[in-house]
Amino acid sequence: MYDIILWGATGFTGRQAARYFHEHYGRNRAIKWAIAGRNKAKLEQTRAWLGAKDLDVFVVPGADALAADNLACSTRVIAATVAPAAKYATEMVKACIKHGTDYCDLSGELHWLRKMIDEYHDEASAKGVHILNACGFDSIPSDLGVMLLQQAAIERHGEYCNHIKNCFHKGHIAVSGGSFASGLGVMQAIGEDAKLADLIANPNSLNPRDKMRGKSNPELDKVIFDKDFSGYIMPFPMGGINTRIVRRAHALTDFQYGEDFVYEEAKFVGRGLLNKLKAEAETFVTKLFVEGDPKSRFTQVLHSLGPKEGDGPSDDKIKSYGPFSFKLFGRTPSGKTLKGYVYSEWDPGHGGTSAMLCEVAYCLAMERDKLGKSTGFTTTSVLMGDLLLKRLRDHAKIEIALGECG
Repeated sequence: MYDIILWGATGFTGRQAARYFHEHYGRNRAIKWAIAGRNKAKLEQTRAWLGAKDLDVFVVPGADALAADNLACSTRVIAATVAPAAKYATEMVKACIKHGTDYCDLSGELHWLRKMIDEYHDEASAKGVHILNACGFDSIPSDLGVMLLQQAAIERHGEYCNHIKNCFHKGHIAVSGGSFASGLGVMQAIGEDAKLADLIANPNSLNPRDKMRGKSNPELDKVIFDKDFSGYIMPFPMGGINTRIVRRAHALTDFQYGEDFVYEEAKFVGRGLLNKLKAEAETFVTKLFVEGDPKSRFTQVLHSLGPKEGDGPSDDKIKSYGPFSFKLFGRTPSGKTLKGYVYSEWDPGHGGTSAMLCEVAYCLAMERDKLGKSTGFTTTSVLMGDLLLKRLRDHAKIEIALGECG
């Protein structure tokens, strides 16, 4: 029985995760692990690239129920980097629930997450299985950042923040082919189903069905000046999934911050007219990609310019895309304010994302007795909270803390 099997190890992000596992836990045999993917030759190439000649490999040819069963019953945790998850991962989630295996992935595909929660949460919860999605740059900095700020608010002021804003402040997000395909999958699903579009537009769309409520402000759709951040802010594409993960965590804890709690995300632009104009241009181009009719020829041409599955930046490029940071600002009902931050030397989209996923998987496999009681489709803040916070700081060099970073 393995502790962890990394599924999707031959993809771009999967290779980064494999390297992290090997360097942090495989080389010193802190875990018993293996890698899995669609192509045996590529798996062997990944094994050779790592210099891990004894590492076992499993071939899982896409969305194959039999292969998923075989993998799920061979390990305590599946850590998945496959994308799009809607295309490949459903059989694996079902197999994990069937065999009592914990599962974590990077997926922020809202339509697929909603479907998985509706169809499998109750069964997973009853069996004590933990299912954690969005375990990378989406959405751990948001989920744990809000948790930390709220802990400080109640300790210092005796009340939770009823409004938290979070800004992506620094770093370059390079989209790999798998992530781009995932985003396209969401857009295409919305374009084909008007009811699904309405559901995803709901800011509480990932909440439990009986708790799809809560206060929210309209999502930012233009560049504005924000006095709390002392500069211009703009729409942040990842905010669509991050805000919903935070709201699901809030709902899973029976709205512990109050049903008037509002959480928002944006991207920090800076000061000055030039920065404002650049941000407006970026916002315009992003809207063309995201909001265009996926059936129109113009939108299809735009989408064809994106990276293909398996593509991604070079190691040198990845290093140049860090460090990354977020800044959080919270306000309590009585007007008290708090600040927090997320900071890491990693790039956000690949190195940082891989480190976060791997540490989540480690907690599931090796620290299970320290986890919270939440089961089924849950979030990192609800299930592992301070445990993961400490592991990210001590092992992944990702700091989530109070105050301000440079």
